[in-house]
Amino acid sequence: MELVRLSDEGIKLAKIGKLREAEKIFRDVLTRKPAAGFDDVSLALTQHELGGVLRQFGDLDAVLELLTKSLAVRDRADDKACISIALRDSNITREEIAKVYEAKGDYIKALQMRQPDKRICGNEVCETIDYSDDELVACSRCKCVFYCSKTCQRQDWKSRHKSFC
Repeated sequence: MELVRLSDEGIKLAKIGKLREAEKIFRDVLTRKPAAGFDDVSLALTQHELGGVLRQFGDLDAVLELLTKSLAVRDRADDKACISIALRDSNITREEIAKVYEAKGDYIKALQMRQPDKRICGNEVCETIDYSDDELVACSRCKCVFYCSKTCQRQDWKSRHKSFC
C-alpha cells in the first residue's frame, strides 16, 4: 500500500506544480513496483504520470519512450475490459503523446495520435467524462487539437496550447 500512497502523493504534487518532487516520487515508485508484484497496467499508469511531469520539463524524447510503452499496455487492457467511453486510459495516454508531438512542432504526428474515435478533449483540466467524437471541435488555427467546449478551448489556449499553435 505504500507505493499506492506514494503514487497518489506524486499525483497531488504534480497537480499543484511541485514537478521535481513528483518526478522523484514517480521514478522511485516505477523502480519499486515490479519487485512488489504490481502488474503491467499499474506500471503503465506510473509511466503515464511520470511522462506527464517530464513533458512539462521539455524532456520530450524520454517522454515519448515512456508513454509509448505505457500506451501499448493501456490499449490492451482497455480492449480486454471492453471500455468504450472516450476517457479510456489508452486515449488519455494517446493525448499525452500528442501533446509531446505538439511541443516538438510535429503537428502531423500529433494529429495522427488524435485519431477519430480515440480523441479526447485537449484541456488537461477538463471535467467532462464522456462525449462522442463528433462533439469535439478542432482548434481553428492548427486543427490538430480538439475540445469538448469553448470553455475548455479557452482554458487550454491560455495555459498551454497558445505557445505551440
